Amino acid sequence: MMRHSGKLLVGLAAFVTMVTGNITAARAQGFLELEQTPAFIGLGAGSVPDYKGSDDRSGGVAPYARYTFAGQQRYVQLFANELSLNLVDSQKYRFGPVINYHFGRDSDVEDDVVRQMRDIDGTVELGVFGDIAWVDAANPRNRLIVGGMLLQDAGGESDGLRARLSARYWRQVHRAVDVHVGAGFMYGNRKHNDHYFGINADNVGSAPLPAYKADSGVHEAYINLGTALYLSKEWVLGAGLRYGRITGDAADSPLVDQRGSENQVIGGIGVAYIGWR
Repeated sequence: MMRHSGKLLVGLAAFVTMVTGNITAARAQGFLELEQTPAFIGLGAGSVPDYKGSDDRSGGVAPYARYTFAGQQRYVQLFANELSLNLVDSQKYRFGPVINYHFGRDSDVEDDVVRQMRDIDGTVELGVFGDIAWVDAANPRNRLIVGGMLLQDAGGESDGLRARLSARYWRQVHRAVDVHVGAGFMYGNRKHNDHYFGINADNVGSAPLPAYKADSGVHEAYINLGTALYLSKEWVLGAGLRYGRITGDAADSPLVDQRGSENQVIGGIGVAYIGWR
C-alpha cells in the first residue's frame, strides 16, 4: 500500500502543476466535495472570477484526490492546489499540515484597468488544519464537519497570514445521490489583505486607481451547495455552486467596489474514479 501511495503522490504533484489553472483550493471546495469517499482521484472544471473581487469570469480545471491508508483514518488529500495530510487516526478528529499554492493576479485579466497594475506573483503557503466530524453510525454518508485552517505565506510575496473557518454537512437522499451544504468565512491579517486588495505606489503601475489601504479582518463569507451522483461502484459525478460575498475593507477596495463586484459566484462539475484502491 505504501509503495502505491508514493507513486500516487508523485503523479499528483506533476498533474497539479500542469492543470490546476485558475481554481484555488478555497474555490474548489465549493463544488468538489467527496468527503464520504475514502479513496478517489478525479478532475473538475469550473467557472471562476478572474481574480478575487472581479466581475469578469474565466474557466479552469483542477485535480482532486484522496488516499486513506489501509485500516486507518489517516489520509493524504489534494484539492486543486492544496495538499493536506491528516495525522490523526480517528473518525471524529483530524489534524495535520497543509501546503497551498496561492495564485497571484496576472496582467492577462479581463478588466482593462486592473490589467495595468503590476502583477502579483503566486506563492507557497504553509499551515495546519483541524476538523471535528460527527458521522452517522447507521449511515456514514451522513456527516457534519466543523473545521478550520491557518495558512502563512512562506514564499515572501505578502508575508501575510490567513484563516478559514467552515461547517459542511452531507446527507444521502437516494441510494446513488448525496447532497451537501456548507458555509464559512475567510480572514486575512493586514499584510495579506493589503497585499491583495490594497493599491499603492508599488503595485498600481499605470492603472488610474486611487490609493487604498486594506486592514485585517474577514474578507469573504460564503455558502455552497453541491451533489454527488454515484454512476457505478467505480465512478462518481460531482457538481456544485458557491456564492461568496466580499466583506470588510476588501469590499471597499477600488479593485472590488469600482472595477469588480462583492458577489463572487463559482460553479463547476467534476468526475472521480473511486474504484482504484
